[in-house]
Amino acid sequence: MFTEGVREIFMEGAEQHGWLDDFEIRRLKTVAEKLLMLGDSPEKVADATELPIDIVIEVANKMKEIPVV
Repeated sequence: MFTEGVREIFMEGAEQHGWLDDFEIRRLKTVAEKLLMLGDSPEKVADATELPIDIVIEVANKMKEIPVV
């Protein structure tokens, strides 16, 4: 889709602006939510995703705010 040069420039910009880190954190939060829905403990989810426990607890608390239909 992109030439190698364009890809390198894009990746450099993404790395400089922290976009890749933000994307990775959002992805891990999604995985954490799925693991929590499967019944894993916050501690186990934090260990599996390598997210800090406070982030996992934040994800769990947000899940409680969303009404289940």
